[in-house]
Amino acid sequence: MKKIIDQNGRLFGKISVIDVLFLLVVAAVCAAFYVKFNVLDVTRKTVDTVPVTYKITIYGVRDYTVKSLAVGDLIYDKDYSGEQPVGKITDISVQDAVRAVEKTDGTIVSGPVEGCYDVTLTLSAQAIRSSGRTLVNRTYEVNVNSERVFNTKYATFSATITGVSS
Repeated sequence: MKKIIDQNGRLFGKISVIDVLFLLVVAAVCAAFYVKFNVLDVTRKTVDTVPVTYKITIYGVRDYTVKSLAVGDLIYDKDYSGEQPVGKITDISVQDAVRAVEKTDGTIVSGPVEGCYDVTLTLSAQAIRSSGRTLVNRTYEVNVNSERVFNTKYATFSATITGVSS
């Protein structure tokens, strides 16, 4: 009976083990290329965007911040690494700021905050809607009740996203 590997390291005395390993690697690379270019579906590179409207509320700001906001201003997120705006102001609503205050007897009542305002900005943007997520600029996720630091050309402020609609 013949040995499988002889003293020279050849299989059945005819082919080298290294040659077999090389052929297996070449076959694996060829199979990978075949799968990549002939079997896998091509993913879409274009994504349809839809217009989206969302509201952010700034709580307890002074009048100079209110005066620095205007319809048509672009809004940016201070922490967002992209240079693209995350929305454009389409409406501004200003109310006197009201906060919960505890009285000396322990009851809690709502009371006005002198010289401060709550501002609700309505923003419009183009977004991708997928699996219940809204992504502005393909990467900036808009979530209700998330607090972020926004800025315009003239103001920087902390605001809470209070609503998202299409």
